[in-house]
Amino acid sequence: MELKGKKILVTGGKGFVGSNLIKELQKRELTYYAPTKSEYDLRKEEDVKKLFNLYQPNIVIHLAGKVGGIGANRAKPGDFFYDNIMIGTLILEYARQSGTEKVVALAAGCGYPKLLPVPYSEEDFWKDLPDENSIGYSMAKKNLIIQSWTYRDQFGFDSTILLPANLYGPHDNFNLETSHVVPALIRKFIEARNNNSESVEVWGSGKATREFLYVEDAVKAIVDAINCKESGPFNLGTGKETSVKELVETISELVGFKGNIIWDSTKPDGQPKRFYNMDKFKASFGYVPDTKLKDGLTKTIEWYESNK
Repeated sequence: MELKGKKILVTGGKGFVGSNLIKELQKRELTYYAPTKSEYDLRKEEDVKKLFNLYQPNIVIHLAGKVGGIGANRAKPGDFFYDNIMIGTLILEYARQSGTEKVVALAAGCGYPKLLPVPYSEEDFWKDLPDENSIGYSMAKKNLIIQSWTYRDQFGFDSTILLPANLYGPHDNFNLETSHVVPALIRKFIEARNNNSESVEVWGSGKATREFLYVEDAVKAIVDAINCKESGPFNLGTGKETSVKELVETISELVGFKGNIIWDSTKPDGQPKRFYNMDKFKASFGYVPDTKLKDGLTKTIEWYESNK
């Protein structure tokens, strides 16, 4: 699909991934509209209907949702389920009704079963329930995949669903109450360094492993997915496993923190292990994202220091 001349609707355009995506769309001189929460409440059918009737997008990149870390998900699982399932369901339905040519949407890697052997392959996504600490969010995001499959089968509607690994990079949410692991750690270690703190306390044991994807790599894949003719889902990551301990020590080193790291093992680790098999993505997209963690963290830290 030639993107020049197409109208692109970006939900969640003011968020972390959305902010980086819009920079890319601007660089490519593409036409887009990114509505704000104050303009349209995407949980409400009347607002979503009005949005599609007014803008009539050719392409929808659906990034909007209620997001947060383990603490926020544990505190309000019902809110995370309701908000995300309503937003996703309405966006795909009204994209279909309005004649949108393509939807690209992000589901959630935390939807994989809790104790699944690594690396995760897409066919294993349905084998068991996800980790209980984020079950509301995870299960709501799984619904996007079912909706994509069923709409393709019944209506021939073209959508592609990506399962991003743990994302990090510029424009992330650095609020300690609601942020994910990388921005929360960056902020904690920078504040500890600036305050000459003797130690930083970190949740868990550090033994859990994750896969970390630099946001610019995610943006490239999202744009490339516009021309993918499969629903997926597709794992979107690097295929490389990193322990939380290694992540914490790397951030500590990069920000120049000289104190001690204290692990609070009474707090949950979440899933014990999570990283992806990227074979399916590589077969369809022709590459695997490859920004090195240290390089991406350096850029993220520099951005935060300049913009905090």
